[in-house]
Amino acid sequence: MQNLIVSFNVIAPLMLYMIAGALLSKNGTLPLDLTDKMTKVVSKAFIPFIMFKNIYQADLTGLNANFGFYAAIANLVGWGLCWLVYCRIEKDPAKVGAMVQGGFRSNCVIFGIPVALSLFGEGNTVEVALAIATCVPIYNIFSVLILEIYGQKAAMKEDSKGLDVKAIAKGIATNKLSWAAILGLAVNFSGIDLPQVVDTCVAGMAGVVTPMSFVLLGASFRLQSAKADKKQIIIVTATKLVIYPALFMILPIYWGWSGRVMGAMLLSSAAPTAISSFPMAKAAGCDGDLTGELVAITSVVSIITMFFWIFFLKQAGLM
Repeated sequence: MQNLIVSFNVIAPLMLYMIAGALLSKNGTLPLDLTDKMTKVVSKAFIPFIMFKNIYQADLTGLNANFGFYAAIANLVGWGLCWLVYCRIEKDPAKVGAMVQGGFRSNCVIFGIPVALSLFGEGNTVEVALAIATCVPIYNIFSVLILEIYGQKAAMKEDSKGLDVKAIAKGIATNKLSWAAILGLAVNFSGIDLPQVVDTCVAGMAGVVTPMSFVLLGASFRLQSAKADKKQIIIVTATKLVIYPALFMILPIYWGWSGRVMGAMLLSSAAPTAISSFPMAKAAGCDGDLTGELVAITSVVSIITMFFWIFFLKQAGLM
């Protein structure tokens, strides 16, 4: 019963934030264009602060970073499996690109870190932050790859110039989350104490992330053509929130991983489809409407599935 209460207390506030966002969108306070702009602000200006703060304040003594390496490899395998399966069950290349990205790319930054804070508390989320830092570059590189391939197929661009390797490399090198994680590690290992004014500023910027991210998630739901894409939505949602995390956590459970490390494995695999998937799919010529629907549906359903994942892992003594 205690684990049930803990699971509810973690997830219920996030659900209320999303409901608030949906209501603000409905009454016109948060129109879609404003929501999109604010989401970019949170992602680019505030989330790097929470990444930095969670790492630089953490106790890294005896930390085993093998889980970060495993998370990266597991996501690569997941990407390959999604591609292999979805291209066989869907013939429209525009939808295949949207489904593969939606099935493997997690909103683990916006969703994962706030849930980790609720589960483990301030200063105890370094495992989640490090796992996410290793996954984000993989999401970026392989999302661009799959969208480029199937966007070109959808447009029948036989004379396409192909992938822009320089643009991909530049995106990796300038990724703010990766640099925030590196800077957090550098400050942590150096033993430097940040001035009080800087520490207060970082804490304030990081504190914006949890409520604002979920309010914006709630405000961004758009399900205009969901009925036409019902089959694709069901397949990807089941993969993303149930099958994918179950496969992802088999080896960690077998290896005896537990506690915050198992929390990192859960939150880097069972989070909903990333919000940024929508503009990327649309720009690449893949099915933007389907991608938006996947973001919305997985975000809502993940509130339920994450509750049961947390409850299951706690009941099993793994987290």
